[in-house]
Amino acid sequence: MNFVKRKKILQLKINNNKLPIFNRQYSIINCNRSAFTLVELIVAISLASILILVTAMIFKQASNAFSQSDARSEVYQNVRAAFEIIKRDISGATLNTRYELFQAFNDVSAASYSTIGAKEGSDIITLLSITPNLADKPVALITYFLSTDNILNKAEITDSTLNANIAGFDPDSATGYKLGLNVSALQFRYQDTDGTWVDTWETGTNTAYQYLPNAVEVKMTVSDTLNRFTGTSTNIISIP
Repeated sequence: MNFVKRKKILQLKINNNKLPIFNRQYSIINCNRSAFTLVELIVAISLASILILVTAMIFKQASNAFSQSDARSEVYQNVRAAFEIIKRDISGATLNTRYELFQAFNDVSAASYSTIGAKEGSDIITLLSITPNLADKPVALITYFLSTDNILNKAEITDSTLNANIAGFDPDSATGYKLGLNVSALQFRYQDTDGTWVDTWETGTNTAYQYLPNAVEVKMTVSDTLNRFTGTSTNIISIP
């Protein structure tokens, strides 16, 4: 009986001595399995880098698309606002008793128009209109021109002597308006009664035209303030 008890106690001690060794081995195995190898680290870093690069490219493309859309919207809004004013004035064009006050010049020389600072190669139109900005003066002499700093300008003269000879007007008495910024080109064309288009038009008793054109084509090239987008717009304005 004592021998059996001693045998059991001895087996228990042996088992107890083996248990810590097994636990230590199990711990070591677990530690080895939870670590990353160098290859795994390189693969993980590479995948993360690719993901970051793709995300940055998508963000840049979205940002560029938004910037272009914003630039286009700015240009079209500016062009539309300028065209509305030009359309109102040209559609109200009229002549005085001398058949004057509708003069148009293309591809002007900046030296010839240094007084107003007109841009080289741009077009200028001067007309008598019954739709001025001043409500108490129903007729105005209006000039549209592009200045050297790429600004679309409108000069307006309202005077009781508008029926006088055009050479008698003082340009310094005009009221100036800035209709558009970043306008790099301004061109006008004029439709004759036979449907043909010409680049210049001058009315008067001693000129080829003693009548107004049927329509005026206005063409502008405009950029946004940050020069992200440049667009060209054309509008045809009928003269009743």
